[in-house]
Amino acid sequence: MSSEPVSEPSLVRTGAKAGLAFAGSVIKGGLLGLVLGGGAFIFYVSQLQGPGNTAARAGGVGAILALLTSPSLLVAVLLLLFVGVYVALGVAHGRARAMQHLVAARGEAVAQKLGGAIAGRIEAMPRTHGTLQRAADWLSVDALSKQLAPVLGEGKAVRSVVAFVLNRLPMSEMLAEWQESRAAHGEPVAGEGAVAQDPALRALLARRINETLQDLAAPSRKPLYIALGAHAALLGVGLWLVN
Repeated sequence: MSSEPVSEPSLVRTGAKAGLAFAGSVIKGGLLGLVLGGGAFIFYVSQLQGPGNTAARAGGVGAILALLTSPSLLVAVLLLLFVGVYVALGVAHGRARAMQHLVAARGEAVAQKLGGAIAGRIEAMPRTHGTLQRAADWLSVDALSKQLAPVLGEGKAVRSVVAFVLNRLPMSEMLAEWQESRAAHGEPVAGEGAVAQDPALRALLARRINETLQDLAAPSRKPLYIALGAHAALLGVGLWLVN
């Protein structure tokens, strides 16, 4: 009971920082969408009346038909879509920033708790003909999230962390290595009598999970640079078409 008052404010502060980081990145993405995406679109549309579009300069129905049957309109539509692209990049970056705060504050504790939960399920897995059975069921995101809920709480953030770790950890290799290690030391493996808690397995899992969480918490600007390059190239092609 004494640990609850201490842990709750920490979780609240961590959640608040993560939420602010997410909101800040989304706002930045929205501003980029309005300034870069919207600005480039408006500038390009203003150039459609340039010397390269004689039919468009004529006005009326002829101008509309000329735009609908030319690549210029396609470029305009694609430029407009970049508004949503920048917003989506802001959302993705915001999620990474939120996870960064979560890992910084609780990464080690999450790694230990999640490593212990996975290790416990590995040790309890049924074994048939030398092979651990139904690993996907025993190490599912739902099962682990429910098991960790009393410690880490419930929510999309916890499920996202668990799912990311399970997708990135080489579970098959680690299971095989663990069984071989226990067999080499003459210790029982899963399904062959009671299996005591293995500190080495827990330490290995905690270390690998912590490394995986560090990758999760490292937001990359590469997608933004790719979007900026593609946006500039598309605008250049559009200007070349209308002039």
